[in-house]
Amino acid sequence: GAAVRIAQSTRPALLYSFTCRRYASAIDSITPERQQEIAAALRTYQKDNIAVPWFDMVRRYKIPQAAMEQALVADNARLQKRAELSMRVTQMADQAYDEQRGRCDWDSVARDMDMPLIECLRLFDASLSTVPVQTLPNITDWSVDDLSTLKSLVLEQFGAVTADEWRLVGIYMNVEQTDCYMAYDEEISRLQEIIKAYYRPGNRSQLSFQAQMAFPKRTEASILGKIRQYTSKNSNITQKDMDHVNTLVEAYGKDWERIGQETDVSPRRAQRIWAQHQQRQKVTQAWTKEELETLRNCIRDGIGMAEASRIIGTKMSYACNAKMQSLKRAGLNNAFQKSRTLWNDADVARLVHLVSTSKGGDIDWTAIGKELGRTAKSCHLRYTKLHQKHYNAKADHSQTVSREVQKQYEQHQRVDWTNVAQQLGLSERECLEANQFNGGKARWIYDPDTFSWDTADRMAQFIKDNYPKPVPVNYTAVSNYMWTDKSDCVKMTSLLRGEITWTAEALAFVVRLRDSGMKFEDIAHQLSPTVSASRVTATYHKQKNPHVYQPLLDTDRQQIKDIMDTRAQYMDFADLRALVIQSMPNANKSALYTFVDSHGAALPAYKERLKNSNVEHIASQIMSGTKQSVLAKQMGIPSLMLTNLMRSRTFSMHSRTWTQEETDKLIEVARASPGPFNWKSISEEVGTKDPKQCRTRYFNVGHKY
Repeated sequence: GAAVRIAQSTRPALLYSFTCRRYASAIDSITPERQQEIAAALRTYQKDNIAVPWFDMVRRYKIPQAAMEQALVADNARLQKRAELSMRVTQMADQAYDEQRGRCDWDSVARDMDMPLIECLRLFDASLSTVPVQTLPNITDWSVDDLSTLKSLVLEQFGAVTADEWRLVGIYMNVEQTDCYMAYDEEISRLQEIIKAYYRPGNRSQLSFQAQMAFPKRTEASILGKIRQYTSKNSNITQKDMDHVNTLVEAYGKDWERIGQETDVSPRRAQRIWAQHQQRQKVTQAWTKEELETLRNCIRDGIGMAEASRIIGTKMSYACNAKMQSLKRAGLNNAFQKSRTLWNDADVARLVHLVSTSKGGDIDWTAIGKELGRTAKSCHLRYTKLHQKHYNAKADHSQTVSREVQKQYEQHQRVDWTNVAQQLGLSERECLEANQFNGGKARWIYDPDTFSWDTADRMAQFIKDNYPKPVPVNYTAVSNYMWTDKSDCVKMTSLLRGEITWTAEALAFVVRLRDSGMKFEDIAHQLSPTVSASRVTATYHKQKNPHVYQPLLDTDRQQIKDIMDTRAQYMDFADLRALVIQSMPNANKSALYTFVDSHGAALPAYKERLKNSNVEHIASQIMSGTKQSVLAKQMGIPSLMLTNLMRSRTFSMHSRTWTQEETDKLIEVARASPGPFNWKSISEEVGTKDPKQCRTRYFNVGHKY
């Protein structure tokens, strides 16, 4: 019993101090990047006013708490220094502003600060600056001097410009970064000029012809894509657009050519806007019985949401889609849907009766929903609310019940709950849940020598009879029924479910018993009446042979990439893999193997080898039983590439969407199969889905049938 009490107690402080001593030598190895990462994690907890979980932080970063606190202080000092430097740079940039050129003299700012130009731009804080930013959307808005300065800046300072570097370019030129990008890219600027000259709403043929003549090296698809990008600003129809078109229709009739010219859109688009406006005028929110019956007929005939919207006439397509999905989920195609109507007293009474008469304590909410003409979710939520109201009402009886229980216990040294219920006019369960008197309750700590399954079964049966799933267990009532400490009842319930907390003391206890020669079955019995020997075995070996995963450093990754990229053209992957592993003796083997295989599968040289081979023949060999590793070695490529090949072929063989016929076939075959589900044979019966798809689909929708 004492050993089990040690296993059940939670003492993370000992394991925490052991972890701190273990990683004490890692203080000197904190890099600046690691320091910033640790500081950012600590600030997250401080921002949300959450206590820092030092034990998890020490185990995650493998650094003691004191070192992490020092890292936070050092990083705060770094940020403070950077903020002060940013303010100085911003002030000097404002002072160096040249109104004639419309931008700051950043070269003089960099000289005065004795810092690189790029660093000064990064430190600049636009929120503190008083300099107005220019907007130059057209290429004609730029002067020749500004364009020359922009291009020389990009070529000399950046080369290949990223999104963040375009932000720095915008700061230097004092122009919006998108305008800088547009001005730098001569093709886009030229395309904008062509669009401005030749674009006509509803007619892009002349514009497309002129653009193709101007950019002969570009494909027609890419040119049309850019044209759509810069001319499709009116793609979304707003209420303002619909009102404007409706006003023009009232004034000019259905003269779509004239209306299109007035609204700067094509005639066809103007007609579509008016049609959408007319439909919205007839839309209603509530669903009538006739509309629901029409929608059920559409579901039965396989009509989609758009056609159903046209047939009903008073509902938009998205509303029809939502209601169709709701009807399919509820399975109410032959009755009026009640899932969104109010509950009356008769429905509530019927619900309570059906739940109370459920067999075996397991509540079939789907069957109850069909009985009541509602969804299973609606019935479940309603019963949960009823139970909560009932629980709150019992709180008023707490003092009265507690006094009566105390009186009986002091007189007879036991409590007759039937008598208490009769005295107070309540049910036994209400009295058990309301009592707060705990005098004389026994402790119930697991001891393998004295443990009685009769007592455990008595508690389990009480929980099953009074708190069937998904009703939450009231452990106050369980404690009063067993007249045992409440926390002990909770712990014993966890032990009976096979749950156990592997604290440092519990692990040490297992290791000590095993080293003394005790069998794993006996050790498991010492810990819990239900924990398996295999679980204890796995925990023991994991404790005796710990494996700490260490990711590869960025320098090691780059070194591996350099080796593989330069030799993949003339070396087989197996030889190249052996060479890389030999050159990295100190790296973590698991991380090294994973990175080498994944990078090798992405190399163009090996992709070309697989592409030039007979893929169908390779796939047939693998399906006939040939090992992928053998084929990969013969071809000189990573076996991971063949694994990905087979996964893609399996995925392409079966559609991801399920039809109603496929779902019905799956449910029929699965429920007809005896014993445990054999998903491979079930998928063969279905014929159009693989085993994993069948398993996932059944557990997602099987309870609804």
